Amino acid sequence: MMFITKNERKTKKLAALALAAALMFAQTQSAFAQKAPNTEPLFKIEESALPEDAQWQAELSFPDRFGEVEDTLAPNSLYAFDFFEGQGYLFVQVGRDVAAFSLFVNQERVDTSALVGGRSYKIDISKIARNGKNILQAADIHVAAAASRSVSSPGSAAASPSATSSASDNAKVKVYVPYPVLLEEGGGQSEIDSDALDLVSQIIQSDIEHGFPCAQLAVAKNGRIVYKNSWGFINSYDTDGNPLPQNEREKITDDTMFDIASCTKALAANMAIEFLVSQKKLSLDTKIADVLGDDFYKKTINIKYKNGSGASLGQNKKWKAALTVRDVACHTAGFPAGPAYYNKNFNSTTQGREKENQTPKNKLYAGCGADQETREKTFESICKTPLLYEPGKRVLYSDADYMILGFVVEQITGEKLDDFCKKTFWEPLGLTRTAFNPLQNGFSKSDCAATELRGNTRGGTLLDFAGRSDTIQGEVHDETAYYSMAGVSGHAGLFTTASDALRLLSTLFYGGYGQNKFFDKDVLDSFFSPQDSGRANWAIGWYHQGDDRRSWNFSQSASRATVGHNGWTGTLVMLDPEEKLALAYFTSKRNTPYREENAYEFEGSYFTAAAPGFIPALLYEGIGNGSDKKSARLSLLADMVRDKFRLVEAERLKSGEPITDSEHPIVRAAYSILEVFVRRAKTDGSDQAAQLANEAAALLDPTRDADEIEKIKEMLK
Repeated sequence: MMFITKNERKTKKLAALALAAALMFAQTQSAFAQKAPNTEPLFKIEESALPEDAQWQAELSFPDRFGEVEDTLAPNSLYAFDFFEGQGYLFVQVGRDVAAFSLFVNQERVDTSALVGGRSYKIDISKIARNGKNILQAADIHVAAAASRSVSSPGSAAASPSATSSASDNAKVKVYVPYPVLLEEGGGQSEIDSDALDLVSQIIQSDIEHGFPCAQLAVAKNGRIVYKNSWGFINSYDTDGNPLPQNEREKITDDTMFDIASCTKALAANMAIEFLVSQKKLSLDTKIADVLGDDFYKKTINIKYKNGSGASLGQNKKWKAALTVRDVACHTAGFPAGPAYYNKNFNSTTQGREKENQTPKNKLYAGCGADQETREKTFESICKTPLLYEPGKRVLYSDADYMILGFVVEQITGEKLDDFCKKTFWEPLGLTRTAFNPLQNGFSKSDCAATELRGNTRGGTLLDFAGRSDTIQGEVHDETAYYSMAGVSGHAGLFTTASDALRLLSTLFYGGYGQNKFFDKDVLDSFFSPQDSGRANWAIGWYHQGDDRRSWNFSQSASRATVGHNGWTGTLVMLDPEEKLALAYFTSKRNTPYREENAYEFEGSYFTAAAPGFIPALLYEGIGNGSDKKSARLSLLADMVRDKFRLVEAERLKSGEPITDSEHPIVRAAYSILEVFVRRAKTDGSDQAAQLANEAAALLDPTRDADEIEKIKEMLK
């Protein structure tokens, strides 16, 4: 009779359990492999080394992802990562001693039977990736028997799942998750219906035909560029405002660069600050003086602002000494809106422009040399600038705030703002049409849309400053950025295309792009959140939608979390994190004649294309599956026509005289959108369309609009 000891029974029991587990695992893998023998696998797997210097959305190690057992049990085997439908891959590194393991993505099994320990693999997940959260599961990790014995209790003869939770990397499966990227639209149904996009194009093109200069648009939804287009010409007028002959105009393209003016704040300075905060090189609560030096407040001079707080010089210095990055980024620091450091005739007390030779002079004048020396003197003038009001008491949008942040970035990084942005963002993202000072960086005037016909002087109408008088093209329009900051500033100066801007914006969804990490998600959340309940229309450095606070920019349909910015030249960028919608819309609406009665009223500003909020309004209307979208769209367009003619009436009330000139830009803008509507109504052919067309035609004045009435009649034949 053979006697079996207690230890032998234990050893055999462990061996039997391990054998059963291994057999069950092998049968499961075999069943999965035979499940659909004639279909293409969901996952394409190829052996691949890990990319060097890659930065990841997540670096995961299984088993025991948390490094300890959680009482909820499941988190050790699961991870949720962000991605978009139709794209994506994972890198999987299999430890040398791993004999077998299970891997699932969105509850679909990856065939790991051929994955060999000690090697790494690239797994294409594009067929099952979905918009938003994707679920990764790594489990049933078995270690080779010999390796298991080396780390298990004496007598253990076989592998067991997760038996080596404290083992070396040789017993682990590591998964590396990159960030999503932007794909060109292709295949499948677009995220936004084509008719809505067609209407956007028709409105802009019609405005171009009636005198609007140019526009460029790029839209992304759920990780795909769903639309790109360009309209108009690089320059349409001579310096006197006369239309150029058609054969002398050069069409813009998707590669044409635009001066995006104050959108620079969002896409250069603010993104740089977000990056430095993510890198723990800066805090939002860092004092500006701790970065720029005590001269930032000690050199402050006394200016008795006409509408200022009346604070003493000593109090003003105390306020400036306490200013933080957050105060400045939120436009609550207390600086005046736009100290014209370049203009000696600027009135420091009233913060207004004065005619030449009037007094008092600008106490903060730093010169207008448009060179590095002037830039350094401008920094000294910023240090001298007293605050207009007590910090934190209100929001006052100020260019000085972002000039300061640009200097903060330069001081921390030891690099000029443009060099830092190029190395940190533009080159990793492959942006080839983005630059400050494009004419100094390999681009020509023909690469850039013109921004104003008569420089900064309106042909001599503005008598306070004798600046550039020719059409501005390829140089930053903003006077402070050009004359004071040599073209490189945190508040203005960036040139880019809508497509390049879209890629920059896309990094803000999840914090990175491909194998490049830029921002911590918590940092993005803090920058995108409203400042407080009383300032819900402002995030940190971004316009914020909040409770319908920015509809003229983003439309009422944008989610409350939507952020963005616009620029004086006629530009808009916006990001809706909930809809995963990004938009860049650039125009040169100021590059048109101005009204003689008001040098600040440019003719281009009257057109629908100059008011960017109409674009997201139509795009959101194009998302979804409504059964009567075309009728709804036609009714909406009819209301847009009526509102445009109401603006014609408002212009009459403003001037006190009837608008009798059919060439007045507001009248031409009304003709433009009316013609878009009439064409659509005729194509629709319904009784509703005919009725709406008749109502729209009735808005025309029989005398002033006689020629337009005949044109509409011809269109309706």
